Amino acid sequence: MADKLPIVLAHGLGGFDELKIFGITIQYFKGIKKHLEDCGYTIFVTKVKPTASIKDRAEDFKNAILTFTDSKVHIIGHSMAGLDARYMISKLGMADKVATLVTIGTPHWGSYFADWGVKVLGRGCKCIWFIEKILRIDTQGFIDVTTEKCNEFNKNILDIAGVKYISYAGFQKWYKINLLLQMPYWYIRYRAGENDGLVHTESAKWGELKGIVAADHWNQIGWWIFPFGGQKKFDVKGFYEKIARTDLA
Repeated sequence: MADKLPIVLAHGLGGFDELKIFGITIQYFKGIKKHLEDCGYTIFVTKVKPTASIKDRAEDFKNAILTFTDSKVHIIGHSMAGLDARYMISKLGMADKVATLVTIGTPHWGSYFADWGVKVLGRGCKCIWFIEKILRIDTQGFIDVTTEKCNEFNKNILDIAGVKYISYAGFQKWYKINLLLQMPYWYIRYRAGENDGLVHTESAKWGELKGIVAADHWNQIGWWIFPFGGQKKFDVKGFYEKIARTDLA
């Protein structure tokens, strides 16, 4: 494995690398870093502004990679991280530093649930004003994953020759979707059909589609939240190991 390029794991909207709560370490990519390291890979996990714009997150992403290593890297990005990586590669001079971008559950064409949230909660109920002005939390990230913004994004952020783009989409049956994702699941199903609870399957397709995994949006990073359900048996470690062994070879 010594000749393998480092793999960078990148988190989605509202995400983190790891958190420590009451002495307990919570990882965004649950158990995945250690498993891949045990398989012989060099793994880095980035941390960017959780709810900032794609542009700002991409700047953080670039700085993190350049801090980690001088080597070319493979990137595995979950959810919004796939958009951050595409922007970074296309606009921030990082094309020669990235061999492969694998996106998992990324809303390349936007999320209809983000459309609903921005329209109803944000503009209708003025939640965005409250969050930004009172709580002082950047909300541009939520706006950037709407279908309108992602369509604009795709017109301006072009794939770069020499970088391999691979995607995985998620789909899960309704009764296996985590209870906390049921509302967005049914709304997206009404608007666009099959989805993982936050991103519809068609939206997650970019570059070479390698598969549609039977996992909701949180199963894709190893999360199964008791007692709210979801699919406990999804082999997330095996899934990422397969990506490393076959897609990043």
